Amino acid sequence: MAVTPEDFLAQAVKQLASASTDPDYRTVITNAYYGAYHSVVKLEERFPHRSLAVVKNAGSHEALLVRLERPNPNLDYGLRVLSSELAGQMRIVKALRELASYEPDQDVRVDQAEQAILIAKDILVECARAHKKIP
Repeated sequence: MAVTPEDFLAQAVKQLASASTDPDYRTVITNAYYGAYHSVVKLEERFPHRSLAVVKNAGSHEALLVRLERPNPNLDYGLRVLSSELAGQMRIVKALRELASYEPDQDVRVDQAEQAILIAKDILVECARAHKKIP
């Protein structure tokens, strides 16, 4: 059975309810991030005019953010604005995910896990709205 962005987010919310340690918060952040990431990927793939930005020497996550930050000028104005806004939100949650995944010497706090969930929820809502506007 396929895992959806909503599944990742639901798991993050469920984990936060019982989280009490640094490793718990790291897992919450990671799941929230991947919920947001996969939601944005699905939306960006449906854009009728995809970004012309060419990203070299970057991973798939960074390349996605650059494409969102530089939407195709032929894309509907509302979708261009949304694309840029999603990129900004994703930059925040990506930074939290990088902290959670790559900085074991840094403490991860409950408020950071909560922030990741709030941003991911907002991203999923905005992506769902945008899907309805794309033919």
